[in-house]
Amino acid sequence: MAGGSLGRELGRLHDRLHALPAPEWLPRRFGTGEGDRVLHLDLHPGNVILTRWGPVVIDWCNAGAGDPAADVAMTMVTVCSADVPGFAARLGRGLLLRGIRSGCRTDPAGRMQEVVRVKLDDPNLTPTEAAWLRRHAGVGDGPGVGWTDRSGC
Repeated sequence: MAGGSLGRELGRLHDRLHALPAPEWLPRRFGTGEGDRVLHLDLHPGNVILTRWGPVVIDWCNAGAGDPAADVAMTMVTVCSADVPGFAARLGRGLLLRGIRSGCRTDPAGRMQEVVRVKLDDPNLTPTEAAWLRRHAGVGDGPGVGWTDRSGC
């Protein structure tokens, strides 16, 4: 599956997931006050298995209830900040991100800065990824330039 089509599939998976009302037992993260939806909060290509019955989303340990925009923002931030070597991989990442945005009805813009702050607190974040986020997302010790999810990284 090419980067753009994989991205569109991830966007559609977000839409399908966010159609589900969050059950009471799911921890509240990025809440809306009411109408919280199911959030995966780590939905990237490594957490989707393609089967003959369709895509299966795995690794639900970060799941929560809240605003779908935060879930899409977390995917965008995770993909954008991932430490991937080589020009071809970076080009593929841009195609993936544009595909996600074209395949998903939810605009993540309103939650991007909040998600970046949460991501920077992730103990699994590498120093390279954290530095990228600080440089490009306008938080921490970075240049203060506002994040844009349309930047393609």
